[in-house]
Amino acid sequence: MDQRPEVHLRMLTAEDAAWVVDVDERSRTAIAHGHDWEVEKLAAELDEGVWASDDRWGWGIIVDGEPAGFALVSGLDQGDARMTIRVAPESRGKGAGREVLRQLADHHFQAHDHLNRLTGRAHEHNVPMQRAFNAAGFRMEARYRDSFEMPNGAFASEWGYALTRADWEAGRHRAGNRGWDLHGLSFSIEETVEGPEPPGYLIKFLQEGRRAIARYDAERVTDGELAGILDGDVLVYRFVHVEERAPGSREVTGGGRARVQRRADLRLEIVDDWSDEHGGHGRRVLLERNDGNDAVPEGAEDALPTSTDPE
Repeated sequence: MDQRPEVHLRMLTAEDAAWVVDVDERSRTAIAHGHDWEVEKLAAELDEGVWASDDRWGWGIIVDGEPAGFALVSGLDQGDARMTIRVAPESRGKGAGREVLRQLADHHFQAHDHLNRLTGRAHEHNVPMQRAFNAAGFRMEARYRDSFEMPNGAFASEWGYALTRADWEAGRHRAGNRGWDLHGLSFSIEETVEGPEPPGYLIKFLQEGRRAIARYDAERVTDGELAGILDGDVLVYRFVHVEERAPGSREVTGGGRARVQRRADLRLEIVDDWSDEHGGHGRRVLLERNDGNDAVPEGAEDALPTSTDPE
């Protein structure tokens, strides 16, 4: 049975400064910059109300009765607020991130009549936070290229997400089970039941609500992309790719219907029936990869790095 933690938010006070600094330091990773706070200075700011103003607000995240992280929201006076979330390592992987996002939306849209958008960014490798945004009804709006500086001086990209007031009023942030979340997952062929088997096949998904897109390649298949709608456990999609054939290549389009299900080892598998306009068709079983090739860097789960962190 899926046991969700009890999560609630409360206003940060000066007495919280020590554990907030501790969580920030322990949550610091290559894809989540720390704030470099000092306990005494942060306590003074909280006591002065710096994090309880018309422009910005600081929240303590309480999970199962214990302090487990913090959320900072800035730009509240401009109608387009920005969020930063940190969840302590021991409280990650339990669904706390999505519930924090939902509660932030409920509070700030109710409390600020002029607020039209809540936004945040997730590092391109922070798949758990991207999935939390999806689960909380936020929509991916942009890819900010080379916007996040890594410790080695290189730059990485971030995904931008937003929940609008219209989304919130429609209850999108608290929608029930909308089916599987394939975002950030990779699959390869485990079994070909019927039709050709392209060696080296690998498919990688992005998802926004019920809309799923994916890119794929194989030994003689390049530039493949599919797009479809995921309704419960069924994905109905269209695809296009380039097939390398002697003496040249050809463009192939088609469609398919795939069923998503979970195996006993907890990995997802996709039973995929497809056909193309050249008369090709087949059935194959795709299996979620967990061999570490696409692993998220350690400590990434439920961390929300953003280039608009409040000082």
